This record gives sequence, C-alpha cells and structure tokens, in this order.
Amino acid sequence: MQVRIEDVSPVEKKLMVEVPWDTVSARLDESYRELSKGVQIKGFRKGKVPRPVLEKMYGPRVAAEVSVQLVRESFIQAVQQHNLAAVSEPRVEEASKLEKGKPFTFAAIIEVRTQVEPVDYVGMPLERRKLAIADEAVEKSLENLRREHTQLEPIEGRTETAAGDVLALAIAGTIGEHPVSQPRFLIDLDDAEREPVPGLRAALTGVAIETKDRMLELPIGDDHADENLRGRVAKLTVSILEARAKDVPDLDDEFAKDTGKADTLDGLRAKLREDIENHEKDHIQKEAREAALKELVKRNQIPVASSLIDRAVEVQFNRLRQMLGIRPDQQGAALTDELRDKMRPAGADEVRGQLLLEAIGEKEKIEVTETEVSRHVENAARARNVPPQRLRAEWERDGKLDNVRWSLRQEKVLDFLVEKAQITEVDKPSPHEPHDAGHHHEG
Repeated sequence: MQVRIEDVSPVEKKLMVEVPWDTVSARLDESYRELSKGVQIKGFRKGKVPRPVLEKMYGPRVAAEVSVQLVRESFIQAVQQHNLAAVSEPRVEEASKLEKGKPFTFAAIIEVRTQVEPVDYVGMPLERRKLAIADEAVEKSLENLRREHTQLEPIEGRTETAAGDVLALAIAGTIGEHPVSQPRFLIDLDDAEREPVPGLRAALTGVAIETKDRMLELPIGDDHADENLRGRVAKLTVSILEARAKDVPDLDDEFAKDTGKADTLDGLRAKLREDIENHEKDHIQKEAREAALKELVKRNQIPVASSLIDRAVEVQFNRLRQMLGIRPDQQGAALTDELRDKMRPAGADEVRGQLLLEAIGEKEKIEVTETEVSRHVENAARARNVPPQRLRAEWERDGKLDNVRWSLRQEKVLDFLVEKAQITEVDKPSPHEPHDAGHHHEG
C-alpha cells in the first residue's frame, strides 16, 4: 500500500492511498465466498453458485462493500504507520472503481489532533477573591448546629400552639387555580424561610392543638419570591395532626461538648469558623482555576478539529439536559442545529482548554500519584457511604479510573498555573469578558 500525505490545515490532512490489485483481489474473493454461502438461486445448490453468476447479480453491491472495507483498513494502517493523531473517520473525497488488475485508489480528508505548543502560561495576571468570613456566617452555622441538636417534646401544660412549635398538618384546598392536597405536612412556626404560604405560621400560632378542618384564606402579596404564587389567594382547610414543642439547647460550654466538636462555646465558634474558611478556600481556589483556564485559552487560540468540538457540544448538551431534568424522549430534548451553532464557541474553548492542559502537563512533567487516586476514591466512597475497595473495583470494571486520573491531572495543572500566576487579591473579581467568538479556528 502506498500513502501520500498533504497538510490541508493545522487540523486536517489529505491521504492519497493506492491499494495494490493483490489486496483488492483477495478482499473480493472473501466477499464472494461469504455471499455464496448465504444466497439461494434457482438451479444452483446453496454454496455452489458460480462466481460469474454472483458477479452479474451482486457485482455493484459487493464492489461498494469492498471499497468501504479497503478504505477502513488502509486508514487504520496509515494512521499506525505515520503516527497520525486522527480524531475522526476519513471523509472520502474521491475513489476509483474496482477494476480487474488495477490498484484501488482513493483520497480522503482526516481530522487530526493538532500539535499543541502552549505559550505565555507562566505569570498570567489573575484576580483572586480575598478570604473574608463574616461573624454572621459563624453565628448562622452555630444556629444550624443548635437546630440539629434540638429535641421535639410532647406539649404539656397548655392547649394552644405557640411560637417555636412544630406541627404536622393535613392541608387541602387551592392556591389561586392550583389544587393543594397534603395529607401530612410539617411546619416550624419559627422558620420564616420555609413557610410555604405567607401568613400560614401566624394563622396557626395560638390556636387549639386539637384544631380540625380550620378554614383559612390567605392573600399572597405581589412581591412574593415565588412568581407562581404572586397575587394569588390561598384557600385552605387545615387540621393539626400532631404538635410538638422544641427543646432548644442553651448556647453554652455544655452544648459545645454535646456536639463533639469542642469543649467550650468559644472553641466551637473557632472550629465552625475554621470549617467555613476551609470550605471557602476550596471555593476560591475553584474560581481561580476557572479564571486561569479562561486566561490560558484566551492566550492560546489553537486550532481544534471540528469533530472534537461536536463531541464537546454533545457532552455539554447532555450535561445541561440532566441538570434540568429533561428526559431524552421529552419534547425539546433534541440538540437542534441552531442550538448546536450557539454552543460551538464554548465547545471549542472547552476542547482547547483540555488539549492545552494536557500539553502543559507533559511539558512540566506533572503526574498523578497512586496515593492521590486512592485519596480521591476514599473521599468519593465516604460521600456515597460505600467501602472504598468496592467503589475502586466498580470504577476499574467500568473504565472510570482512567477518567479519574485524567481529571486529577487537569486539576493539578490548573493548580500549577494558579501557583505560577501573578495574583491580585480583590474583594470581588472583575467579570470575565469573553473573547471574540469569530476568532475560533475550527478544522
């Protein structure tokens, strides 16, 4: 087989291939042998149909199938022999007919992964948000912890509900034109944030604990957070199924000990602040990584093969669909050409980013250790409440462990970029302006 290769663009090559007649003849013989085994033609026994008869009846079909087979085999050989980083199937532009004694020739375009030489990635100017934890955040975390340790006790010594009670309700009726039916619904008379309908807590405070079928009419303001409820009237029939009083622990050293986090209230506040700071540091580092990736891509607008962009768009779309809870068979769940075109610039930059991070990882010899992989598996297993060995075996079986290594390496490269960047600490980072989508070079 003879192959000539021409560069068409940084992400495309043209293959001109000549397959000798010996190879063509052997493939034709195989095809006719297989065909003879399966066809039944009147006047001939199965498997004994002469080749000229088969050629007369099935010649064009066999020629087309063998041509496709020859293109595929030649493509694989050419990719291996010439170390071509192909990312798509060949796009045949011209091909000769199969003629006895003559070689089969064809020309095809293939998309290749571009040779990536990242530049200007050390010392990139980046803004990073300052770590600032307000006292209010610590107090809110303390209140949440206090709520978790609050006990619900049977109500004694009174017959009416009071602020701080937790009620189990049966509710039926309408909110505007929407019907409502909740056979058992919990409401905390202290919790304004989770109040389902404005005024419901007030209407159920100071009423008999044995209340049954109480009719309530509650107008909802035009400024309500949920636009589906604004300006409507809730007409509800409410029965109290159960009422409990909250036994809220005092904020003291004893409470701190009960949480198992500290021995004193001051120590508990310090521990909660440390937890919030660690969480916020992770978030700030994630923001810095994203900013570094955007800046890297902006400085390296490398050409990207069109098929890689198509795949990235598909992945982005499926991610979006899952996030919105849209099933594949739902109306509007298909990726339209218009939406695909809109998503292509972001898809191209996503691929650019991945290729650039891989290239920097190679150049800077950034590797992921088995210890780091094991730590990642252990953290994931803890979050899912499964043994780490079982999760690791599952990921190895499904081929996900290589994806984990790849993702961890990309994160390490991003951390390297942030570490080498010229960082400016700011209260609030400037909004990142997208570069001109018209500069995207696609194959």
